[in-house]
Amino acid sequence: PKTITLVHDVSLTLEKGKVLGLIGESGAGKSTIGLSSMGYGRGGVRITGGEVILNGRDILKGGKEGFRRLRGREVCYVAQSAAAAFNPAHR
Repeated sequence: PKTITLVHDVSLTLEKGKVLGLIGESGAGKSTIGLSSMGYGRGGVRITGGEVILNGRDILKGGKEGFRRLRGREVCYVAQSAAAAFNPAHR
C-alpha cells in the first residue's frame, strides 16, 4: 500500500491549565491532529514519528493502556459538533 503523509511539521505548546483550540480550513488536519494526540487514529492512520510530551513524558510510548489512563483525566477531545450531543431536541 502507498504511504501518504497527512500532517507533518506540527509543533504545539500548551501551558498547564490552559485550553488549546485548533482552527483552519476544512481538510487541513485539525481532527487528525486532535485525535492523534490522544492515540486515536481513523482507519489506516498511524503516527510514524515525533513525540507528544505531556507533563514531561512522551505519551506515545505508553501504548494503548497509557492512552486509556490519560483520556478524560489529563486530555480530552471536543469535536466541532459536540454541543449538539447535549441538546435534548436532538434525541
